[in-house]
Amino acid sequence: QESRGLGDVYKRQVSTQSTGVMRAVLTILLILLSVTICYTCKSDEDCFLNGVCTKGYCNCDVGWKGINCTELNLLPAPVEGAYGYSPNVTSWGGVPILVGSTYHLYVAEMVEHCGLCTWVSNSRIVHATSESLLGPYRFRDQALGVWSHNPQIAIDESGNVPTYLLFHIGDASGGRPRNCTEEKLKGSVHIDAKVSSRASGGTLHTSTSLDGPWIPQDPPGLPSCNNPAPYVFPNGTIYVVCTWSTYRADSWKGPWTRLPFNWHGDGGPGTWEDPFIWVDHRGNWKLLSHVYLSPPNYAERVGGFAYSRDGINWYRSSTPPFTNKVMHTNGQESAYSTRERPKLFFAKDKTTPLALFNGVGGVPGGDKDKCGIDWTFTLAQPIV
Repeated sequence: QESRGLGDVYKRQVSTQSTGVMRAVLTILLILLSVTICYTCKSDEDCFLNGVCTKGYCNCDVGWKGINCTELNLLPAPVEGAYGYSPNVTSWGGVPILVGSTYHLYVAEMVEHCGLCTWVSNSRIVHATSESLLGPYRFRDQALGVWSHNPQIAIDESGNVPTYLLFHIGDASGGRPRNCTEEKLKGSVHIDAKVSSRASGGTLHTSTSLDGPWIPQDPPGLPSCNNPAPYVFPNGTIYVVCTWSTYRADSWKGPWTRLPFNWHGDGGPGTWEDPFIWVDHRGNWKLLSHVYLSPPNYAERVGGFAYSRDGINWYRSSTPPFTNKVMHTNGQESAYSTRERPKLFFAKDKTTPLALFNGVGGVPGGDKDKCGIDWTFTLAQPIV
């Protein structure tokens, strides 16, 4: 009797242990299921309008990847970049347009052998060309002199003759650029120059030729704004997003009106600046931005993405669309000290991204704001 009682106890213990194991397995399965549910989508908004929500998962558009389609699908980039690597000059971003078989890049360049720490006094906009999208681009001419910075080219094709619109900050009215070669020889200590509020605000120049001359414009209602990002519709209607406001006009000639600009969602840590905007094939607005943390943490977060249904209410992603790390075609990897001024080049459909252009810090451990370790150049990275 005693033996059978012990056997029953043993059976009960085994049964209890089996039940505990089954409960543990079920708990793990429920956790895995809940994690899976967290990463599924219920609508296209969960894919940040960069894809379609299909059977609970985001089917990303060409050029995008990730759980919610907010990461650019980047390929290895040529190590020499687009402009400023060789021949060695300090440049700070731009984006090309394609006319015929030639790519025309308008890019910020520092004069007098200076680095980016002199950008408030030494920046000009140069016109460079290449037969390849990724470059390297070669100097062709000076589009705008000192002081002009952060160019973005657009085309108004609503008339009989295309009009090229060159938005930028600064008014190219001249100034006193520093001579860094002489300062280095004399051992002088660099002190950043300051520019007037008029020179630091947004400005528009236009031309009917990519080689200029570029005519300054002052359309009514378009104020001086920081880092203007234009988008032109086929009928000539134009929007410009600054940091952070939006202006609209039926034509670049104005009059311009200001529209509301509202942020929504958690964009993650950092300050957003340097907008670039476009409209996708579904009619949705998209925005790339540089995102920065306080120095010396520039490289911890460098990119931001947002979408909008109406161009007024913008929903930010906390997932960066790009980082400071870039794989190269030679198998090496670069971790740039910063990566800013994001701009996209699109395919002929004007919605499929083919390449990402940035200004990047070229000195390992460098600082764009500290003279001597402030060399930067313009990088182009292909997108698939």
